[in-house]
Amino acid sequence: MLFRKSIIFSLTLLMILGSMFLVFGSVSAQDKPYEGTKINVLVWRDAHTKAVKERVSEFEEMTGIDVVIDDLPTQSLTQKMAMNVTTETGKYDLVAVDEPYVPQFAEYFLDYKDWPAPKVMDGKIQLSEIPEGAVTAAAWNNSIKGLPINANAYIMIYRKDLVENKENQKAFKDEYGYELQAPDTLEQLNDMAEFFYNPDEMMYGYAPFTVKSEGATVEAMWLFKSFGVDILDQNLNVVLDVDKAVAALDYYKKILEFGPPSKLSMGHPETIQNVNAGNVFATLQWPAIIAGHENPKESRVAGKLGYPLNPEGPGGRAAITGVWSLTMPKVSENKQAAAEFAYWWGSYESGKELVEAGMSPIRKDLLTDPMLQKDHPWYKSVLANLDKAAVHRPRFPEYMKVSDKVQLYFAKVINNEMEPRKAMTEMKSEIENIIEEYKND
Repeated sequence: MLFRKSIIFSLTLLMILGSMFLVFGSVSAQDKPYEGTKINVLVWRDAHTKAVKERVSEFEEMTGIDVVIDDLPTQSLTQKMAMNVTTETGKYDLVAVDEPYVPQFAEYFLDYKDWPAPKVMDGKIQLSEIPEGAVTAAAWNNSIKGLPINANAYIMIYRKDLVENKENQKAFKDEYGYELQAPDTLEQLNDMAEFFYNPDEMMYGYAPFTVKSEGATVEAMWLFKSFGVDILDQNLNVVLDVDKAVAALDYYKKILEFGPPSKLSMGHPETIQNVNAGNVFATLQWPAIIAGHENPKESRVAGKLGYPLNPEGPGGRAAITGVWSLTMPKVSENKQAAAEFAYWWGSYESGKELVEAGMSPIRKDLLTDPMLQKDHPWYKSVLANLDKAAVHRPRFPEYMKVSDKVQLYFAKVINNEMEPRKAMTEMKSEIENIIEEYKND
């Protein structure tokens, strides 16, 4: 009898354990509907994507998706993207694209409106949650080609502590006749650059971006737009106003006089070094780099910088955007899982954690969060500039050819190799040739 009871008890226990396995096994399967799925993601390499890589295990644990992230320098990324998204055998399910390249590769990307709805995340990221100036960076031919993921705008930074100094305020007003404040116009910026310029003390008024690269194009286009100069209109007509462009370059050559000794060959490394050392009054900078300026372990000016709306020129205010978007190649075989990852990346909950790891947020609710603004004082400026001053580089599949011409002639002018009017006349003519060739192709 005892033996029989023992058998019955054992069988009952096995049935209970089996039921528990089925219950919890099914819950696990429901919780991780993508178990065993792998997606490949191609992104650029910076603090933003470093933050994502540090947190991606949380997404993998939640969904069962194995996320393989390839992060490359921008130029290498663009080359690899071109080789992959234009073929039927491309390996990537998501690709981060810098906005100037959206028109060139747009035909290979699935429109954001056609991305699949999520199974795990609460829902698709609504584009209304993102500043309009960032959303339009992902647009081509009236379609949004991906999900913008970083609020990137070229914004003014200045030494707030120097402006708030009482002795500086008195001396400045005595010399220029108005109150020292955050530079609100280009004229004020030039006055302040001149006022604080003291090369004997290694103090310089303005840090330019002049080394031949896409960064120089951004600097030039900020300058041009501030003087009311466009290069192309929406119909790909060259509309560059030579007179206004000459006025812009004359201004820039004047403010260059108050730059560091390396002013004719300055890029990001030189500007970062000068700003962090406390040797520059003002410059334009990208948000991902600003985080380093505000890090007391890296910078002498942490807590001493101000972030105004970009100064107004004769043509208005201009903040050149550099928004990256997650795009989904049409050839991806894992669109559902890839969409889940993009929605996780762009969600409020994940965004708040990613900010702490170094990500630059894109969402309005993160950029306006009082606690985040306290620790990241430039967020307010990023949002304001995206809302009120956002300027995109020419939307054109052959944009890089135009950029090369802008870099070339910008360099010739600031290096005194060519007079501004002759340079702008030639640049306009060469861009017209590029457009004509494109239209006739």
